[in-house]
This record gives sequence, C-alpha cells and structure tokens, in this order.
Amino acid sequence: MKRLKLVFGTSNSQPVGTDEEELERVYQRAYKPFIRTLYNFADIPITLHYSGTLFHWLEKHHAEFLDVLAEMGGRRQIEFLGGGFYEPVLPMIPHTDRIGQIEQMTTFVRKRFGRRPRGTWITELVWEPSLPSALKNSGMEYTFLADYHFLSAGLAKDALYRPCITEDQGKTVVVFPICKRTRWKLLSETPEAVIEHLRELADDDPQRVVVMLDEGERFGLSEDSYRVCYREQWLERFLTLVHESSDWLEPIHPGRYLKQTTPRKRAYFPATSYEDMMCWVLPVARQKAFQGISREVEHEHGRNGYVCGGFFRQFLTRYPESNLMYAKMQYTHILVNQIRGDKYRKQAAREELWKGQSHHAYWHGRPGGIYLNQLRKQVYTALIEAEKVTREKGIFIPSIVSVDFDMDGLSEYLYQGQEMNAYVHTQGGVLFELDYLPVAFNYLDTLSRQLESYHDSEVSREGYDRYLRKAFVDHFFAPDTDLERFSRMQYEEHGTFLNTIYALKKYDREQHWIQLQSDGSVGAEPEYAQPVRLEKRYSFEDAAVTVTYRVTNGDGDPLDTVFGVEVNVSPPEAQVNAARISYTSGDAEPADLPLTAGETESACEIRVYDEWNRTVLSYGASKEGAVWSMPVHTYAMSHDGVKPEFQQFSLVYRWPLALEPNESWELTLRLACERF
Repeated sequence: MKRLKLVFGTSNSQPVGTDEEELERVYQRAYKPFIRTLYNFADIPITLHYSGTLFHWLEKHHAEFLDVLAEMGGRRQIEFLGGGFYEPVLPMIPHTDRIGQIEQMTTFVRKRFGRRPRGTWITELVWEPSLPSALKNSGMEYTFLADYHFLSAGLAKDALYRPCITEDQGKTVVVFPICKRTRWKLLSETPEAVIEHLRELADDDPQRVVVMLDEGERFGLSEDSYRVCYREQWLERFLTLVHESSDWLEPIHPGRYLKQTTPRKRAYFPATSYEDMMCWVLPVARQKAFQGISREVEHEHGRNGYVCGGFFRQFLTRYPESNLMYAKMQYTHILVNQIRGDKYRKQAAREELWKGQSHHAYWHGRPGGIYLNQLRKQVYTALIEAEKVTREKGIFIPSIVSVDFDMDGLSEYLYQGQEMNAYVHTQGGVLFELDYLPVAFNYLDTLSRQLESYHDSEVSREGYDRYLRKAFVDHFFAPDTDLERFSRMQYEEHGTFLNTIYALKKYDREQHWIQLQSDGSVGAEPEYAQPVRLEKRYSFEDAAVTVTYRVTNGDGDPLDTVFGVEVNVSPPEAQVNAARISYTSGDAEPADLPLTAGETESACEIRVYDEWNRTVLSYGASKEGAVWSMPVHTYAMSHDGVKPEFQQFSLVYRWPLALEPNESWELTLRLACERF
C-alpha cells in the first residue's frame, strides 16, 4: 500500500523591537489558538520553532503557554527545533557567534522543556555551503531548506520528497526539503483538498516525506486567516482528517524519521534562499527580468530550479545603510572578543552583540525590514550597549581610530569618546554615525529614499536620493533652488563634492581632530565650472563635533553660488509626532520650526528635542544662514500595503557666496548632544 510521511509544524518569530501591543495581538490571534487546537490531537506529532526573543517574551508575559508546550513536549507530541537565539542570518555573522547563538538556544530549550533539540531552523532559509560544519559543531543533526534549494542543487522529481546529506569540511548534516506547493495549500484550499493532494503524493517508497513547515503567523494573524483557521475550524478539520488517514498518512517528527531511515543521497546546495528572496535582493530592473524568465522556465519545466536570482549578501550593496549596520556589528564583534579576564563582562557584551545580529533590520522583502525605523534603532542600541560594556572603567582613553570600517577599500576615521562615538567617511567627507552613549542611540541612523519595484508614479514623484543622508553633507545650489525642488531631488547640484573622495591632509589621534580637503568645481555647466577647494576640519569633544569649513575660489572667474550644509537627525520613531524643532536668530526668543517641510530666512542654531531619550541635539553656525527643514519619508511594502515610513529630519543651512578669484570664506558648525 502506498504511504506517506508528514512533517507538520510552524516557525514562530517576531522582530527585536516589536512593541508589546503587537506581540500580544500576534499571541492572541495566532500562537495561542494554534497550540490550543493542537493540544486536543495528542497523537499527531508537531514540529515547532520559536525564536529566542519570542521565548523570552512568552516567559515574561505568558509563562502558562510555555507550561503547555512543556506538557506537550513531555508526552512526545512536540519536537522543538533549535537555531540562532536572536534569529541571525547565520552566514552573515562570525563563525563563533553562529555556534554561540545556536548553543544558547539549545540550552534554553533543554532547561525549559527537558530535551535538547537535534534539528535547527535556518533563518529565512539563507544558506551558504559553509554552514554544515557550524551546525554539526553545534550538535545539530538536521535542518530544513526550501525545495527551491533542492532544485538549484540539481535535484528534481522524487528527490524533492526525501531528505539528503550535505557536507562541509567533513561534517555532515541531513537536510529536509520543505514542499512549497503543498505548504501554500494550507488555508487556501479545503482540508479535504489538501488531504487528497497528499494522497496523490503517497508512494511505495518508505522514505517519502512531505514537509509542511509554515510561518506561525499565517495561522490566524490576518482577519481572513483567523476566520478560516478557527471560526471555520480549518485547522481542526485538517488534523481530524490526518488522524483518520493513519492507514496511509503517518505524521512524524523529523528526529524519529531519521531513527527509522538513514538518508544516503548527497547534495551540495548553492548560496541561496527561497525564490522570492532571491528576487527581492536584485536591483529593480533585474527583478522584473528575473520574474519574467522564472515564469518562462516554470511554464516549460514545471518549476524554476534553473534560474537563481541574487544572493542574500547583495542586500549590503543594494542598501548602503544595511552595510553600515553590518560593519558596526562586525566591528563590535572584534571589540567584544578583545575582553580578557572578565567572563561576566564578556558574556554581557556578547549578549548585546547577539541581539544586534537579529536579521530583520538588515534587508527588505515583503515585510518592512530595513525601512522600519524602530528595527534599525534596536540593532544600533544593542551594538552600542555591547561596545559600552567592552570599555573598562579607568582604562578606556578617547581617541581616533583609522580603519576600513565599512569594507569599501577606504579608511574611515572613528572618534570614540567617553560620551560619544562620531565616525567620518572620506567619501563626501560626511559624518555617518553619531552615537550618544548615555542613551545608547545613533542619531545618524538614517535611510535614503530609493526606487522599489512596487512604487507607483505617485510615490516616484516624491523623489529618490542621490546620496546617503548623513551629517555635514556639502551642497552648492543655484540661487533660485527652492525647498520643494530640493525635497523631491529635482534640483541641480552645482558642486562636485557630494560623493567625491576627500583627501586626508592630517589628523591627530590624541588631540581628536582630522583635516580633509577636496579640489572640485562649482558651476551649472561642467565646461564652465569654476575650480573650488573645500577644506573641512573635524574636531571632537566629549559630546560635540565641530566642523570648520574653508571654501576657496580658484583662479579664473568670480564665484556666485549658494553653499549649503545638510545634517540629518533620526530620533526614535515612536517620538516623531511628539518631536520638537526650534531655532534661534540673533537676540530673538527661540521659535519652533514646523515638523512638516518649512524654512526660515535666518538662524544661528537649530535644536531637535528627543523627548523619548530626554536628549537635545543642537546644530549651530558661526554665521547666520537660511534654513530648510523637512521630514524624510520612505515608502515601503508592509503587510498592509505600501505605506510612508518616517526616517529622519533633514536640516539644511544655506549661505550665499560671492568670492573673487583666490578669495576664501570660512564657517564653523557645531553639532552637540546633551540631556535635559
């Protein structure tokens, strides 16, 4: 008689930084009713994965839920999967952190539920060929990948319903294929239709298995899924039919499957993920081409296993801000592993580092990902806290470090002080990170606007940025440039300094200053542009950055232009609507700037109040200038459609310049943080 084994279960996680109200909503609508339904089917084995952050939240707010899971585990109904505790994309983090995070999850599951996991869940199914050795060294015996991985590895047909062995450095693990077509039938087709589909897959082969592991949120989080799953009792009916089909359908734990059957087929999987992910990582123009080619291949061959799109690490080049977070994480890893002789301090620093490796903020697909302000803030806060722990009291000395921080082949200059970190990039001569350590907050955690495949013409009219929106970004404007054209990026940049590489003239590590210089040009037409030298001297104090500018017109013609310096400030997303921006001009009393786009003709200081952290950032100039201020929003795909997401406030000082040949003009700007 034809038979079929079935591995059924869910993977459950929420991003680090998800607010309590949302976590409670997901718990009540998805996690709780799912387990409540399963509890009544004690004879049906279930495979479950929960992220470590979700376990921590459940332990704090719903310990009774974990007690129920422990009871179901005790009666051998549940097999728990391990994985990276804080849900890192494993190939993206250092090898020691991979093993450490998996072992932390293993320890938690063993202590809380009495048995250690032998299988692991791969975050977002992001695979690289070096993973098997790390998994095996962590005590993991098996894992799961999409059948798209199997197709990409050259497997097809019946091989998509059997696990296989893969290897790295002589270390082997078993990989189960997750059946995409079968998984997507859950809730979208009737339970009877799903069971009939499984019957069609049954075979005389005793190794034949179908894996249906899905996101736990699919079972009830949306209104439609909750109605179908629980009000219409889809899940209960499905489990009842599974129970009634025991003569040919055997629900099984993957661990028990491996005790009964030893896979013999070997395969090597390329660096890939599930198919949609490999599309999202591509540039927009190539996304559309990839989708078209994939449809053609699928039409001809039944499934696309021949065209592999992008590669997960390409998110680091597609979103430069993702690369800066990644660089911060790698740099923090080095600092943490330099701790010697104090295991408790090292453990505390490592815990914060691992929190900062949570994957959600580093990429963008259907969920908001990197576009969600609060997710990036949580990553930076964790990494800053880790760095703070590494600094030994009474020993740490502020200094400037020269290092290729973001791995672009150029040296960056990192000021590390008692109260502030301030990082300078030679590309554009900009300040790209400003960590105020008393509140562990990066006020330059900004995000530029860029084209996405789902943007319509209305979104596109809002404009896309030509540069990273950081601090001390140097502009030369035509005199008639207005705020609206600037905000939509429809203006002409007359200078060549936006993305040019500034030369380092000198710097003093102990006195905390660096001198940068760029020889460029300013003009509406390149052939008539006037040579201009722009010098910037960064000086760092405990909680302030002072930048001294010197603009020198070259030989030739007089220079008539508008010089602008842009500083972007990204406060906590939760405080956007409650934020306050004020400015002072001469002896006048401070006045408020609008939180919408606005301008003032003269100001000597702008102050941005962060009520959440009780911090104020002041941006002052030695010469009064006109100021543009505006909020910057991106438009990102979310579960509720394309929505605007606040990223930062852009503040642009502007001064008219009229310089004769070889004449210079000087200016000092100061950006400071303080508590209030």
